[in-house]
Amino acid sequence: MHQLTDYFAVVTAAADEPAAIALAVERAAELVDAEVGAVVLHEQVHGAWGFGPDVPVQALLAIAPGPGMLAVRGLGDLHAVPNDLGAGLGGALIVGRLDEPLDAEERQVLRGMARVLGLALRSIRVLGAERTVRAEREREAAERLVLLEQARTRGMLVETLLTIQREISNRRPLPEILDAVTSGTAALLGGVPVALVLAETDRSRRLTVASASGPDGSDGAGGADPEGPHLAAREAMTTGTVLMRPVDPDRPDRGTVIAAPFRVTGEMAGSLIAQLPGAADRYAEQRDQLAAFAQQVSLALTDARTVEAVREAHHDAVTGLPNRGLFLQIFNRVLAARAATTGPASVLFIDLDRFKAVNDSLGHEAGDQLLAAVAGRLRGCVRADDTTARLGGDEFAVLMNNSPVETAVDVAERAIAAIKEPFRISGRDVFIGASIGVAVSGAAAADSDVLLHQADVAMYRAKKEGPGRVVVYEPHMHAEALNYLSLRGDLRQALQAGEFRLQYQPLVRLDTGEITGVEALIRWDSPVRGPVPPADFIPIAEESGLIVEIGQWVLETSAAQAAAWRQVRPELTLNVNVSGHQLMHPRFAADVTRALAVAGLPSSAMTLELTESVLMSDPQAAVASLAGLRELGVRLSIDDFGTGYSSLAYLRELPVDELKIDRAFIARAELTGEDLALVRTIVDLGHILGLRVVAEGIENAAQLDALRRLGCCYGQGYHLCRPTDPADLAGLLRRGSAARAA
Repeated sequence: MHQLTDYFAVVTAAADEPAAIALAVERAAELVDAEVGAVVLHEQVHGAWGFGPDVPVQALLAIAPGPGMLAVRGLGDLHAVPNDLGAGLGGALIVGRLDEPLDAEERQVLRGMARVLGLALRSIRVLGAERTVRAEREREAAERLVLLEQARTRGMLVETLLTIQREISNRRPLPEILDAVTSGTAALLGGVPVALVLAETDRSRRLTVASASGPDGSDGAGGADPEGPHLAAREAMTTGTVLMRPVDPDRPDRGTVIAAPFRVTGEMAGSLIAQLPGAADRYAEQRDQLAAFAQQVSLALTDARTVEAVREAHHDAVTGLPNRGLFLQIFNRVLAARAATTGPASVLFIDLDRFKAVNDSLGHEAGDQLLAAVAGRLRGCVRADDTTARLGGDEFAVLMNNSPVETAVDVAERAIAAIKEPFRISGRDVFIGASIGVAVSGAAAADSDVLLHQADVAMYRAKKEGPGRVVVYEPHMHAEALNYLSLRGDLRQALQAGEFRLQYQPLVRLDTGEITGVEALIRWDSPVRGPVPPADFIPIAEESGLIVEIGQWVLETSAAQAAAWRQVRPELTLNVNVSGHQLMHPRFAADVTRALAVAGLPSSAMTLELTESVLMSDPQAAVASLAGLRELGVRLSIDDFGTGYSSLAYLRELPVDELKIDRAFIARAELTGEDLALVRTIVDLGHILGLRVVAEGIENAAQLDALRRLGCCYGQGYHLCRPTDPADLAGLLRRGSAARAA
């Protein structure tokens, strides 16, 4: 009884649940000389003690309902006894002892300790809930007072903004509107000095005060320093954010300057400035109000823009090319005049491949540099009287007048070749590609929107066929595009509906036939469409971003399956395919770690496969991402090796463990001398670099024998074993060797 009293005092004195559980587990284990202890609560393991870094989570969850033997790495099989925490908690205090089972007296003491822990946890939760309710009530009372004042201020703000909006709509003279803005701002802020400065449109970009309002009618937002408004405005315009700083950094009590920049048709044009008394930490709401008035200035100036500004609004700021609106205007003029021309008009719809990965890894500034460089190369591929435009994002278009389809295709292929060459961006070589759709005006009256849509449809077909393709629009593609959109919608529901499953294809030692690993292959069984091939839905998942969620499901599901199989074959490894979107995702390493931990699979048992095209789109970024994964202990593989992207310099830098020879090199039923020479080169290269080499697509005995003679140690293919459901593969794994097709 004295032990339980002391135990209760220690546990209930804990500051929170984790501390209480940790103390309870340690005291309970020490009391009965147990080697390990833990608490299972809500299907999770807490306060694990004595296990070291490898906590057998699944085994502890399994032992929670009743006593049994607990296998612990490094210790052996322990006698484990769970002790219920009491009603309402649904958990147990578990201890495990190596030498002998716990006797009745020890179990009685542990049951008492478990109930004491349960009481302590319930008490901690009640006290926490009471503190939360009390704090919430105090917070709500304070917020009500603040909201009353904010409601009054916001009412004034809305009324003032509506007045300015009416003056803009009624096309009042621009100086009157700007004066209304500054006077309204000053009134709302309690009569403080307010100034509006504009940047000159010439190269000097000098700033001038366009309107001011203050207690003396001056432009005094800068205080004693007449350059104050200009300095604050220029800094706000440079950063593109609302600036709030002391008038005098050495004397914060002299007041605060707030400067809110504004744009006109996308270009930074000036700033609205106010000077308020006191320190800056008092003026968060006033900062937002000034930003709202700056938006009104932007609307007024946009409405009053000159013809020059209208022209600027029709061009892309990043590339200088015509935007979509101007492109369609030019296109319509060309189509209207086509009766007098000698040939049809052609349009190219260009979408960059792998641009998003570059933009995500190097940043938007580097992405803009890349877009500008792409625009320059496209202009170099077309004629002087052709029109090149940026439609938005990473999409471009080219309009070619008097251009038959053969000429359009030739230009498209030149554009693809030009874009395939490396770009030097931010001090590194960046590799991207392009897919291009082509549409040509026919004899019937054509519409620019229709033709551009047709070229867009053809471009999607080009992407589906693979990177670097040119496809000319044909009528049947429209129905396929509709099916594509429908497929994309169905894909969003498939993961939640549990329509995905995994098959596994063994990796086999070619000399012995022994199965050394399995590759996880995703399958989609749609209730509407039936089986959907991965080649149809994986590109859509990558484009839409769903590949991150789907990839995580594959990681977790396959890791759990591999961990179960390793109970029979402890050395079995798992290969999982990874897309470029997953590799560049900031949470990917954490996702891999979580999947391994939940499954209880060692990191060394997992190999992540990435294609050459993904790795070579930005090799330096790939090196950095792969290095982080290698620190987790997982192995890395280059899939489809030999398809023409890798350079030996980058191959030596990439921290990979495995090369998978693309099936294209061994696709023929009987390999030619050239095939054998290429495969031998890849095998020898892999061995020189200390990499495991795996041949994919082994379909017959002749290919298998040839690969053995060339020294390739591992392989996959239908001749060895087809992709198989987990239940059907279990027996094959128990036998340990692949069943070869006849």
